[in-house]
Amino acid sequence: MYNREIGEFHLKNQKNFINYLSREEVSGSFIFIGQDSVGKKDFACLVSEIILENNEKIIKDIHPDLYLVDVETEQIVVDDISKLESWVFNKPFEAKKKIVIIRSAEKMNLIAQNKLLKILEEPPDYLFFFLLTSNSSMLLPTVESRCIKTNLESLPESIVEKSLEGRFGDKDLLDVGLFLLDGSHDYENFYTESFLIDIINFLKVIIVKDTSSIDQTIDYIDMFFKVKSEQTKVVNSLIRLLSLLLILKHKEQKENKYFSDVLLNEVSSYNITILINLLENLNINLKGTSLNLKIGFEELILDFILDNDSSNVG
Repeated sequence: MYNREIGEFHLKNQKNFINYLSREEVSGSFIFIGQDSVGKKDFACLVSEIILENNEKIIKDIHPDLYLVDVETEQIVVDDISKLESWVFNKPFEAKKKIVIIRSAEKMNLIAQNKLLKILEEPPDYLFFFLLTSNSSMLLPTVESRCIKTNLESLPESIVEKSLEGRFGDKDLLDVGLFLLDGSHDYENFYTESFLIDIINFLKVIIVKDTSSIDQTIDYIDMFFKVKSEQTKVVNSLIRLLSLLLILKHKEQKENKYFSDVLLNEVSSYNITILINLLENLNINLKGTSLNLKIGFEELILDFILDNDSSNVG
């Protein structure tokens, strides 16, 4: 159900907080904030072990006093919150406390958040709420105000590298993968040699504004955006790659063979920065909406290559 090594890493950095939560009279609502795939769920589950004094049932995901909201859909809707409401107000079955974990809490739509707010306003004294999010600004201020925030650190490279173990025979590609993960764990085996080579080649076509390769650019976009759940990761990976390109451009030793002299010496830092800003704005403007990320991304990239005014894209 969760990665114990990652949970324990965060526990070591949150000793005072854990000591506070472990006190018998304590309950309440908390927001665990950290970047995507940094181990918020791993931490919340390990904390639940401590509070409920049972690890076997939590590992097997069968503890009757732990309720996990973890939806695959784009939004957490009011029905998801309604389902836990009756469970919340029944007293604990086995332990002294009950715990609700809401993963990706920023996915709650406004109706769902307002429904949750009614529970947060007058929770039973045996209840812990753990809201996990990479972006607490997506939560209603009234929800935030009823929770104590805890920020989780990025993972050390030793843990991150384990999530890529055996996938890269090439050190330069492994270094790119570690940079893209940026202190997070590759839970879904998203980063592979073939993906990194493809997205680096895609970056080369975009950043040199090669208008003769428009068809190739569209083929790349079709390939990367085939799986909807991976689309945001593709955009974020491209932003991180552009950031790596900027770093390498200003290093005296250009030490990654996948970034050619053309990329490092002939492409301006100004153009790289513009593209980073455009992609970040696209992410911000489309997050939490039903608008099509692929269409917005394709329009942005083609406008950039063709030198059109893409400042209002997204």
